[in-house]
Amino acid sequence: MRRYFWSILSVLFLVIVAGLTLGFQTIHIGNFERGGDTALGLKLGLDLSGGSHLVYQAQLLDPETGEAILPTPEQMDSLKAIIERRVNSTGLGEPIIQLLGEDRLLIQLPGVEDTARAKGIIGETARLEFKHRTFNVVENINIAPEDILTSTISEYDFTAASTDPTSNATTTDSTSITSTDSVIDSISTTSTAATSTPADGSALPWLIIEFTEKGAQELERVLDEISARLETGLEIHQTIPDLITISITGKEFRAISMPGASDLIQRVPGSETKFAILLVEAAGQFPQPVTSTVAGAQQIFGDDFELSFSQVLGAVDESIGLTGDDLERAYADTHHTTGEPIVSLVFNDEGRQKFAELTSNLVNTGDVIAIFLDDQELIAPAVSSAITGGIAFIQGGDFTAQRVRDISNLLEAGRLPVPVMLVQERQVDAILGADSLTKSVIAGLIGLAMVIVFMVVYYRIPGIVAGAALIFYAALNLTIFKLLPVTLTLSGVAAAVLAIGMAVDANILVFERMKEELRAGRTLLSAINIGFNRAWTAIRDSHVATLISTAILFWFADTLGATVVQGFAATLAIGTIINLFTALTVTRVLLRAVTATRLSKKLGLFVPMGGHVGTPQRKSTGQTSQRS
Repeated sequence: MRRYFWSILSVLFLVIVAGLTLGFQTIHIGNFERGGDTALGLKLGLDLSGGSHLVYQAQLLDPETGEAILPTPEQMDSLKAIIERRVNSTGLGEPIIQLLGEDRLLIQLPGVEDTARAKGIIGETARLEFKHRTFNVVENINIAPEDILTSTISEYDFTAASTDPTSNATTTDSTSITSTDSVIDSISTTSTAATSTPADGSALPWLIIEFTEKGAQELERVLDEISARLETGLEIHQTIPDLITISITGKEFRAISMPGASDLIQRVPGSETKFAILLVEAAGQFPQPVTSTVAGAQQIFGDDFELSFSQVLGAVDESIGLTGDDLERAYADTHHTTGEPIVSLVFNDEGRQKFAELTSNLVNTGDVIAIFLDDQELIAPAVSSAITGGIAFIQGGDFTAQRVRDISNLLEAGRLPVPVMLVQERQVDAILGADSLTKSVIAGLIGLAMVIVFMVVYYRIPGIVAGAALIFYAALNLTIFKLLPVTLTLSGVAAAVLAIGMAVDANILVFERMKEELRAGRTLLSAINIGFNRAWTAIRDSHVATLISTAILFWFADTLGATVVQGFAATLAIGTIINLFTALTVTRVLLRAVTATRLSKKLGLFVPMGGHVGTPQRKSTGQTSQRS
């Protein structure tokens, strides 16, 4: 038994891996994620989960002859990447997108019933646009002096978190705002009298402003605009985020700034027109209090002060009419002096004029050119000099050869959109998919059970070993499907059921050869070794022939777009490779382990039902007997 220790340990390790993989619905290890809400966490195709099946064909015409031409592989790759990003961004499920032949694209959307929306998104051509991005654009906020009724500087204690948020206690000599997680919960009647500052510095000077209804509505509108811009994700491209500045008697102070600092300005609870604003410096990246005491703030501003408001937009993108139609070519290149990867751009005559005017206006301004594809920013390079020849290049410190290829491919796809036409559409109802999955599972279990019963009844102990190896084969097969992952379709399930029957074929070849060796008088261990060795050539040839057939099926299916045949071929190929391992390794390990038990003495249990074994061969002693 010791001689087979490591072999048995290896099989047990694989059993544990398969059990853990299939036992958990989802797997998450670092960046590796597999599984979902489906059966065993497997990735199911349309015919098992329902959804939409669309096939598009590129429609390119030669501008000179008007005849149809084939798109380049780069154009098809870009088209695939663009459509995949569009589908993902709209939340239409997890798409399965693959190229078919030279000019067709297969798009499968499991679980998607709104095919009209999917077709509308997919059918649009790519839109490339160059925009002028300006930073720190100042806009006046339309709050007139007469819209400000009262303004006072008061002190608030943000450490009093234990106060009931729903209470509104008032006093006559001081002001107290309590807050939990920097959200103002209650406010009392205000007073302009200075109060002492706690030793921990938690009390800070706040500006309390009461507006007219018109002024309050204008301030609320600006706050909503800033919040909306933050939600669009524009802030990730800004050097300075949006903010509101307040000029207090000619001195500017920041009122609201950057994501996560929205508590710098708050509407006073219980009032529609009163706001509390924390006084912080306008300069600097992060908000800093102007002073730690109300008295200090009043000393800076005095008792009477005038207020004016303005909005500073961190970045504004202005459309200048320069689009992908003005771009003649974009390609990956290297800098002629440094050898660094760059993206080279070549504009046509009309684009050359627009680009020359844009770059001339941007030199030494700090502004940049933001390049968008389908409203998604690709890159925002700065301008080092005016470019009037229509030929430019983009370089970046994080550029790699792969990154510049990706950017140039996307720019090319935007410049020269690949028109597509829907040539095939099929929709599978979710109920039909669930019914197909249920019947497929039942069919697989019935097929597995029938094969195991036959093997056990006819081949006895070797049949039991083959049944155990067959169960291990099925579990390992599903594990591979989940980890790769393989999209399991109805045709794939049919291939898996077929592979179950093929998996036992190798065992039958070995067992029949074992039977002949036992009848010839071989020992059990010798019969097992000879059986596997002499059956190997037949097992090898049959599996290689199957793999060749699956390769041919897969190639034709990929060329013709027959995904049903493609799924069948891929699943059968995986099953055939796993079968080679289980038949020649797992079955052999289990049979050899049995030879170390008492069952090895009952050789009759190792031949098929109704068979017999021969007399064990004995070693020659070198003596002869003489007949009388």
